[in-house]
Amino acid sequence: MPEVNAKANLAEIQDFYYKLWTRRDFREDVFSQSLPINKSGVNLYASLIEIGRLDLMASVYPCIKALLGKKFRDLVLAYYETLPPDHYNLNRSANRFAGYLEQYESTLVSRHPFIVELAHFEWIELEVMEAESANLIALGSAHASKRGRGGKPNAETNLESEAQDFVSTSPRLADVVVLHKYQYPVMTISKTLLDGEKLPRRVKKETTNMAIYRDNKSHQCRFLELGAMAYEALQMVKAQPGITYGELLKSVCQSSSDGPAETVEAFLELLEELKACNLIVN
Repeated sequence: MPEVNAKANLAEIQDFYYKLWTRRDFREDVFSQSLPINKSGVNLYASLIEIGRLDLMASVYPCIKALLGKKFRDLVLAYYETLPPDHYNLNRSANRFAGYLEQYESTLVSRHPFIVELAHFEWIELEVMEAESANLIALGSAHASKRGRGGKPNAETNLESEAQDFVSTSPRLADVVVLHKYQYPVMTISKTLLDGEKLPRRVKKETTNMAIYRDNKSHQCRFLELGAMAYEALQMVKAQPGITYGELLKSVCQSSSDGPAETVEAFLELLEELKACNLIVN
C-alpha cells in the first residue's frame, strides 16, 4: 500500500486518495492502520461517488437492476473496482459492463445466460443517442426523374421512368443505425423486466435481429425487431455504401426460397414499413 508522506509526489497522492475513495478493500486496509485519516470524511466522499455511479448504472441498465434487485449494488461496485473509468465522459464509464459480465461474472452468467446480451442491448441505446452522425453511413440521394422519349409523357412512360429511377436509387438510412443479431429475445426480456413481471425460470434462446437507431425526425432512440429479409438488406446497405435498390432486390431474390414475384412484393412492402418508421429516409 502506498503511503502519503512529505516525499510522495502528486501522482502517488492522487492514486492513494482515488483508491481510498473508490476501493472498499483498500479503504478497510487503510482504516486498520494508525494513519491520520478522517474516516468519516473519507466515508462521506466515498459514499457520494458510490451514489453517483449507482445512479448512472441504474439509468443505463434498468433491466439488469430489475433482474438482480439488491444484488445490483455490489455488482456495480465490483465492476468499477475491476474496470475503473478511463474516459472524461462519465457516461462512457458504463460501456464495458457487458464485457465485464462475460469475463468476470461467470456464476452470474451461468444463472442468467442472457445477461451479457441484455447488457449490450441496454448500452446500445446510450451509444446511439451520443453517436456522431458524421461517423456513420450517409448514402447517395435519389436520381432526378426522367421523361420518356418524344413529346408529352404518358402513363406507360411514367411508370417505366419511375421504375428506372427506383432501381438506380441508393437507399439512405437514418444517420445512426446499429444492427445486431442476438441469441436471446432481448426485446421481450427487456419489456418483461421493465413491466415489473418475472421472467420464466429458464429463458430459451431465440435468435433476434435488431436495428437500434436514432430517428431523424424525433431524435429519439428506436428499437426495431427485423425479419431475415430486412436484416440482410440493411446489412448490405451498411456494408456497401452506394448500393442501389435494384442491386438490393437482385440479391434478396437470389437468397430467397420464394418465387420472384412473391419476393419482389415482400421487398416493396418491407421498404414501405422501414420508411414509415424512419429507418430508411428516402
